[in-house]
Amino acid sequence: FISFLFGGNVTLYVGPKRKKMEMHKKLLASISPELDKHVNNDMKEGIEGIICLPDEGEEVLALFTEWAYTGDYAKNDTLPANTGKPKELKQQDPWPSLHKHLQLCAFAEKFNIPILKQLAESKFHTEISPVTVESNGARDVSGLVLVIGYAYDNLPSSDPVLKFLAQYAAWRLELLRETTSFNDLVLSQPDFLRELLRNLNGPKTKPMASQKLTRQAQFASTLKPRKGRW
Repeated sequence: FISFLFGGNVTLYVGPKRKKMEMHKKLLASISPELDKHVNNDMKEGIEGIICLPDEGEEVLALFTEWAYTGDYAKNDTLPANTGKPKELKQQDPWPSLHKHLQLCAFAEKFNIPILKQLAESKFHTEISPVTVESNGARDVSGLVLVIGYAYDNLPSSDPVLKFLAQYAAWRLELLRETTSFNDLVLSQPDFLRELLRNLNGPKTKPMASQKLTRQAQFASTLKPRKGRW
């Protein structure tokens, strides 16, 4: 712990505007072998203690940093902590938060952080579970199209979240097919279209995360990022 505190900092320049933030060097390096390569190398940035992340969003890095120091992260626009009542989520816009969870999944995939990815997937499934895409809900349609497009652009083809989202879209296809944004999504995402077609004759009930994925995500939520490595 002492070596972690006195091991110096690394400077991160985040996003296209190069917003500056700092983390403890040994903490960041301990999270994954991929991040260790970014921190400890003989290149100029490694020697100077600088990492440039032009493709990452500021809020995603803030959530990642919160997780790195505490083992968890929170979003203000998720379910109220004092109620936990799913119906209250209907009064909010859940899609920005769901989008952030998927962004963290992509970040964790990129930098080989499986514990963080499982945690983000757990939060994603927990928050999308009570959401109902209403027949007059333009917000829900645009939000669902947003998360599907992001997931298929940024997650590997083997990721179970992709199959889940295709099942989710098939469940509400009667509503989605009437919207321009969904039709544009289908035209631009052939992998999504193939998975969607596979699910058209499936059950017309709301899809749920698989039991295996749920167990893995629940296990991840009990883990801390680097126990015993400081």
